[in-house]
Amino acid sequence: MKILLTTLNAKFIHSSLALRCLVTACRHAGLNDVVTAEYTINQNAYDILRHIYSFHAAVIGFSCYIWNIEMTCHVISLLKQIMPGVRIAVGGPEVSYTAREILEQYPDIDYVFQGEGEIIVPSFVRDLENGGSGTTVPGVLGRVDGTIQGSETFQEVPDLDKLPFPYEQQDFSQLAHKIIYYESSRGCPFHCQYCLSGMSDDVRFRSVPIVIRELQQFVDASVHQIKFVDRTFNCNPRHHRPLIEYMIHLDKTINFHLEIEPGVLRDEDLALLAKAPKGRIQLEMGIQSTYEPTLKAIHRHNDWARITYIMQQLLSYDNIHIHLDLIVGLPFETYDHLQQSFDDIYALHPHKLQIGFLKLLKGSGIRRDYPAEYKYDPCGPYEVLATAWLPYEKVRYMKVFEDVFERTYNAGKFLYLCDYLARLAAPDYFSLYEKITDEWLALHYDEVAISDEKLCQFLYHCICQVLDLCDGEKKIAVDLLTLDMLTFFRFRLKMDFLGWHEAGREATDPLFRQEQWMRQYVPEYRFTNWRDIKMHYRIWEVGAETQKELSRYTTIPQGPVYMLAENHKTGVTWQFVPQHIAGS
Repeated sequence: MKILLTTLNAKFIHSSLALRCLVTACRHAGLNDVVTAEYTINQNAYDILRHIYSFHAAVIGFSCYIWNIEMTCHVISLLKQIMPGVRIAVGGPEVSYTAREILEQYPDIDYVFQGEGEIIVPSFVRDLENGGSGTTVPGVLGRVDGTIQGSETFQEVPDLDKLPFPYEQQDFSQLAHKIIYYESSRGCPFHCQYCLSGMSDDVRFRSVPIVIRELQQFVDASVHQIKFVDRTFNCNPRHHRPLIEYMIHLDKTINFHLEIEPGVLRDEDLALLAKAPKGRIQLEMGIQSTYEPTLKAIHRHNDWARITYIMQQLLSYDNIHIHLDLIVGLPFETYDHLQQSFDDIYALHPHKLQIGFLKLLKGSGIRRDYPAEYKYDPCGPYEVLATAWLPYEKVRYMKVFEDVFERTYNAGKFLYLCDYLARLAAPDYFSLYEKITDEWLALHYDEVAISDEKLCQFLYHCICQVLDLCDGEKKIAVDLLTLDMLTFFRFRLKMDFLGWHEAGREATDPLFRQEQWMRQYVPEYRFTNWRDIKMHYRIWEVGAETQKELSRYTTIPQGPVYMLAENHKTGVTWQFVPQHIAGS
């Protein structure tokens, strides 16, 4: 009996950890006729249908999430029309908590798996092979002869060590351009009311030696990044500290993405993270809100003094990328409160501040406790439309605000400009991006595609005409936008609109000709020809006030200086160099 397990990922770069867990568990149970296939919600439904049909499977199981449930049900309805005898099973967080409702609402679905499937799926397949209905397996609710029957209990694997490595026999070259996910624990000790991970107090861990052995397989395969799906990676020091110790002492280029709770990081953890090679670890931390009534409603506690201290320490190490989260639409948070939460989080200076919009998940506390206070999309992903505290007009506005903020601050394309403008605006950071968003809307840029060059022109326009800057501040801001454009976009954008030009060749040609002098600043420098120099270098002057601003990032030689940018294999770097060769 051929079994197909499949899912629709949100993007091409994603890979399904769930399918790998299930098929490996089946293989270890001696069930070798179980196969997997992955698609994305961006593919044509008829192409997915055609490919699934080619397996000629007797049972097809779908892994369901908020981002794919609508399209998954559509594909299922198509399958039932062309394969009326096929049995359809669904599992995953989107269906586990409302199994009976799913079966009643979707007559094309035959079974719902509730909970973790590594035990459920092999037992279910074995029962079908033995002539059973599958509904005697704990965690399986199904439709038999038109009647819904079976178990309505949520299943969890008590001992994660008994599960096989999901990536065994994996050809990692097939995942070369995808994000690879891994979990070393399940469950969460916290009970955030917008989330499902903390519904059980039971946090289960995979033993550290097993985790390290499995991580080493990724390292040996030269995987570039591992994204842990552990909901709170740092909830148990006996678990996370030896793992971090292992990560930081690897001698290969690899990055680990960890989702942590900042308030429970101890000084011992900080001392450990300080030793990590730059780029080895990135941390995602959910702040979500700083408004106390909101935090109380969602069962969170933010020790702000501790969080501020932790962020200061982590940023001082300059080796870890830090990503903080803010959620729009939480209980009791008005637009004014949301602004304050944004300002508080922005003031921590994360490398990325992700603005998310509340999803009213099935089974979540917010969906249960505030039925009259929320308007939200009834289809997955159940995103908030309006609340009793935040009208749709503001949610609508925040959608554009988030897009503008993503293109500017979060994109990392305008590091120097954003840092400067934010310091001028402090502590009212929200107002800075609010002004930029208002102009974006006034120009109807929310309705058209915007190129990188057009985005730069827009920011120049904001500097000159929208933001409340004096002439000196405008000059510095334009100089910093110039530097951002040269460094991030690697000399490829036209900069005529800035009025920028390089220093005169009559003054700078002698500098480029003197290899020995240039090697003080560019160790591998070699003069070849002017075409090559033009491809790899830009040299220009900036005023004294801009030099003072940039002294925050580097030292500046005494006397008149140029800025020199070098475009090399790994990116563009810049520095100040004297305008004259010493002794000339």
